[in-house]
Amino acid sequence: MTVVVIDLDESLSVTMTTGTSKPCSYTIIYQGEEVAQYETSADPRTAGGRVGLRNIVCRRVPNYDKAVVDEQLTTSIAEHAEALTEEFGSR
Repeated sequence: MTVVVIDLDESLSVTMTTGTSKPCSYTIIYQGEEVAQYETSADPRTAGGRVGLRNIVCRRVPNYDKAVVDEQLTTSIAEHAEALTEEFGSR
């Protein structure tokens, strides 16, 4: 199992790995504390998976704009494409 950590900024990151009951497991860390952890079948490399992740981040973390989080996720997911393919397989 590979753990992929995506840093959205100095305070916010998302840890991605294979889930136990569903294909993808996400843990959202804000200022060093876990604020959400969930499993989903939505791959972060798809538009639906990214939007779902963005929505959870914006619900659980104060003062983050959806458009900014979406842009950060898009960029970071593209930068970690190889590691995500290793963890989740091809899309």
